[in-house]
Amino acid sequence: MQPTHSYSVPPRPDANAPAVVDPAGDARFRAQAQAMGLDPDDRWVGGYVPVAWNEVRHLLAAYAGDVTGADLLEFGCNYAASSIVAAAMGARVTAIDVDAGAIALARPNAARHGFGDRIALHHLPDTRALPFADASFDIILCISVLEYVVPGHLPAVLAEIGRVLKPGGLVIVSGTASRLAPREVHSGRWLVNYWPRALDRLFGRREPPQRGVNPLPILRAFRGYTNLDRADRGARWCAARAAMGQPPARLRAARTIGGLLAPFGLSIGMAGSSFSATWRKPDGTGAV
Repeated sequence: MQPTHSYSVPPRPDANAPAVVDPAGDARFRAQAQAMGLDPDDRWVGGYVPVAWNEVRHLLAAYAGDVTGADLLEFGCNYAASSIVAAAMGARVTAIDVDAGAIALARPNAARHGFGDRIALHHLPDTRALPFADASFDIILCISVLEYVVPGHLPAVLAEIGRVLKPGGLVIVSGTASRLAPREVHSGRWLVNYWPRALDRLFGRREPPQRGVNPLPILRAFRGYTNLDRADRGARWCAARAAMGQPPARLRAARTIGGLLAPFGLSIGMAGSSFSATWRKPDGTGAV
């Protein structure tokens, strides 16, 4: 099924990419990472900002356009790579995480990139009650995080995300391991997504194996929202991923799969091992 709309992501020179500009902040970052037993140069630690620049930047450009001055919440910020990218694009960023260690490393990471005073970082051990007023944010990013939410907490967490999102605002979910996939993304283990959690207790597992998130609670939480990927038949989704460098053949296959999913209420990013979708909260005007 071909898109009925055409969206393009304007190119942004690499010169605008966030860079380490504060040597003192960099030294603090490296010391903090090493104190946590992490390699500060690891791709998923100190090297993740360039990855986010090539991914999150294009998601924001495709779905939100110019985010200058937008109030953006990163839910589950880890070491703040995506927050740094959003701040570099001009957004006013608030970032939260349940892991105190992640926030401790996110602060010097933001500082060494020159955004220490432009990203409000908060450690929130329980995200079922967010300390923000109703309708606080224009955009909420959930990048590779919802699969880590305790399953029993997920409905309350999603309700809070909806509460603090402004009418007409966007919630962008991406890179989220799906429990529908036969192979769990993070661990690479086959069929673990299909094991009942009761088996963990039966076998006395101290740490249950990592599983993806069940997409159904997410779909229910945003049932009254507009799924932008369904509204434009995957045009923005494909534009973002083309800008990320995905080959045309893969995008054509994704469009075909997206067309097959549409009658079931699903959209183009819901078929793979990672779950992605973008929703717009109703604003009363019916705009898409």
